[in-house]
Amino acid sequence: MAEVSTKEKSLLASLVITLLVFGNFFLNILELALADEPIANIGTSLINVVISVIILEIIVQSLLASLSASQKDDERDQLIERMSFRNGYLCLSVGMWIWIAQTTIPTWWTDLPYSPYLTGDLVPVLLLLLFVIAEVTVTVTRLFYYRRGI
Repeated sequence: MAEVSTKEKSLLASLVITLLVFGNFFLNILELALADEPIANIGTSLINVVISVIILEIIVQSLLASLSASQKDDERDQLIERMSFRNGYLCLSVGMWIWIAQTTIPTWWTDLPYSPYLTGDLVPVLLLLLFVIAEVTVTVTRLFYYRRGI
């Protein structure tokens, strides 16, 4: 197995931080929603999660940068980045269109069950979830192409 490059280490660290912090946040919100409990201070929780991710990313990326030499981006890196962002954008677009269709099409037009869990408090959480899924898609795609090659 080939050695893990600095860029791959950085991507893996970002992926782990994103999955741990946002995963914990979304699980807590899901538990509250399923228990029919009010979600208090959703705005404060969102801000705390974003600040936590930023602080953890700064710490981990600084450590990784100090432990290894910097590498310049070449054409391969730029191609991988473009392809990854395309996949993330596609994922986000599909999610947004599904959400728009689900909220705008009357329930009598479809056989989809009405979801009582999507209250006004959960709309920002759902939008954040779509962005996190898109970001994870970008990171996983980049890791895949760095490992497999283009």
